[in-house]
Amino acid sequence: MTHVPVIGIGAVSSLGSTARQGFSAIVQAQDGISPLRLFDSGLKTPPLCAQVHTIPCSDNAPNRNAALALCAAQESIAPIEKKRGDLSLGIVVATTVAGMARSELFYKQLRLDPGHIENAGRELAFHEPAALSGFLCGALKAQGFYTLSTACSTGLHAVGMAKRLVETGAFDLCVAIGADALSLLTIRGFSSLMLIDPSGCKPFDANRAGISLGEGAGALCLASKKALRMTGAKPLAFVSGWGASADCYHMTAPHPDGAGAALAVRAALKEAECRPADIDLIATHGTATPDNDVAEINAMRSVFGNLPLFCSMKRNLGHTLAASGALEAVYSVCALQQGIVPPTAGFSQLDEKINAEPARFQRKELRHILKNSFGFGGNNAAVILSHADCG
Repeated sequence: MTHVPVIGIGAVSSLGSTARQGFSAIVQAQDGISPLRLFDSGLKTPPLCAQVHTIPCSDNAPNRNAALALCAAQESIAPIEKKRGDLSLGIVVATTVAGMARSELFYKQLRLDPGHIENAGRELAFHEPAALSGFLCGALKAQGFYTLSTACSTGLHAVGMAKRLVETGAFDLCVAIGADALSLLTIRGFSSLMLIDPSGCKPFDANRAGISLGEGAGALCLASKKALRMTGAKPLAFVSGWGASADCYHMTAPHPDGAGAALAVRAALKEAECRPADIDLIATHGTATPDNDVAEINAMRSVFGNLPLFCSMKRNLGHTLAASGALEAVYSVCALQQGIVPPTAGFSQLDEKINAEPARFQRKELRHILKNSFGFGGNNAAVILSHADCG
């Protein structure tokens, strides 16, 4: 296996429409959540969500999710767009809601006026996840695409799969894209599971009571050695290891000991040829549900013994579902570049069941960051991102 260079990153979130803007806000521990105003959730009280109010690419996209994905993807390939030449470009798209938001609006119109059924072909054409990938493939002039949907682990699996496609020679360049827009399905679904904290998520805090949903997109452009030579691009970081596993424990609850999560992390370490002691920071999944945060730390202790520094970005970004792994991987690349350990917004009080506090803001030389993402159904993903000097 090889360490595959990341030569471009892109991100759009509630914190800003570029990777640089978003990471600057994370470093400042900016609270990215606010009462939902994008649409009426139908809940008694509007939930606190991380919302994107301005999407520069919206005029060219068939729906909100596609606009988010396109913005992030275009930013990630911008440095080499004019130098691509005959290099082959592939994309791996991670999403859970795909075109759901537009489909929900159409369904609402249809209930008011059944005559709208004549518009069904146009309105539902981008409902499926693969339709999002197809749109992005055309918009980016790519030579092929793959679509993934494994709940909240999807974005990070897309990064790992893009690594595979580059190192096996399937593409010279490959963009991993994770994107999810807020929708009624996710708002009401997580509300019905009583997993939304009405006061906003508080990762690893003693008083945490659930997640805060968000929307956004993250993209990482990975390159082969050939692409590096032809474009003259310099690595921002390397994707050095990817691990995947499935718990088969419960449809929505994590394994209490984090057994599957630990398996994915060990696989990523092995592929990256890293020892546990080499990891300087864990960018956790850190959703702020009572069970998930305990299970994740249990899993990390089983791998590392003494915990490395760790953080969560969920209070900044909200839980962006399939986008979260890719989006937080983008900001992890920023952390490697700038030598910054981001603070964990929303944390204030130690939970004795966890018995560990997330790191405070600090400047520190970072060589390797472990990024975790875990999803419903026991889907686990772990990726190790390494400093540009580690290639």
